[in-house]
Amino acid sequence: MNKRKLVTLAGLALSLVIGLAGCSGASQTSGGTANYPDKPIQMIVPFTPGGTTDIAARALAGVINKYMPNGQTVAVINKDGGGGTIGVSELFQAKGDGYTIGMVTSGPMTIKPHGGQVAYKPEDFKPVLEVVATPNVLIVKSDSPWKSFDEWLDYVKANPGDFNYSTTGTGLTQHITMESIQVKTGTKLTHVPFNGGSPAIMAMLGGNVAGAFVQTTEAMPYILDGTARPLFVAGTFKPEELKDVPMLSDKKIDVRGDVWTGIAVPKDVPDEIVTILHDSFKKALEDPAVVDQFKKIGAAPVYRGPADFKAIIEQDYQTNGEVLQAIGLKK
Repeated sequence: MNKRKLVTLAGLALSLVIGLAGCSGASQTSGGTANYPDKPIQMIVPFTPGGTTDIAARALAGVINKYMPNGQTVAVINKDGGGGTIGVSELFQAKGDGYTIGMVTSGPMTIKPHGGQVAYKPEDFKPVLEVVATPNVLIVKSDSPWKSFDEWLDYVKANPGDFNYSTTGTGLTQHITMESIQVKTGTKLTHVPFNGGSPAIMAMLGGNVAGAFVQTTEAMPYILDGTARPLFVAGTFKPEELKDVPMLSDKKIDVRGDVWTGIAVPKDVPDEIVTILHDSFKKALEDPAVVDQFKKIGAAPVYRGPADFKAIIEQDYQTNGEVLQAIGLKK
């Protein structure tokens, strides 16, 4: 073999090595998504164990290994406090590699950022999918004088400030929804915040407040056993058990008030990883074990993909900002 051929072959070999190295580098710089996930994922739940958000997260995590590439698992980590903002803040600060994801809800995502007490805004996250939505319901004691929504509305219009109601806390979805109702109906109610749905309901049953405005999943046991009477549902849908209870939309009052829950990730997570998470959790959401678990708490899977979920978040953020501005809680 002459020198010219040796030089040519050496050049080809060098080009091949460089080309292979380039391909390897391209795979790594694309975000390393080819083998994602290759280790367990952490899911932050910004509330204590036992609530609707936590139960939904654990139901999904219990089956996700069947649908996640490489059979990887998801560990639920509860980071409660600050009305959900501590956990969401930790998600905001997490590395954008797809190994820290979070269950987010309407309160900490679309209400709390308006108060000037958190560093994040909705655009700091990428929505993956919505998994559940729960309407809210106003309940009163079964022996209360209000038998219907119309009787209640007539009373609160005639007696400004006399009707006091409990919620899970100031500045959360239930409180803002009731403030919206007051704006739409020209009424004045008195808000009494509690730390959670259960104490809010107990306050109502104990006669400390006239009504409780809580999630339908929290109120349903008391409605079904006859100790509480539902007056209206604020949301885009209602459970079958409340089919005879009017929604605000039935009364031409444009207030939605769903408490939605979904999965989100930091904004730096590559779109390819978001797609993998979306596809895996969508399948998990349809798993019979998850559907059954949701049914046990009086909820139903409510799927929205990334684009639709993002639109809901943006719409609620704008609407809640307007309400907070009107009642003097926006900074």
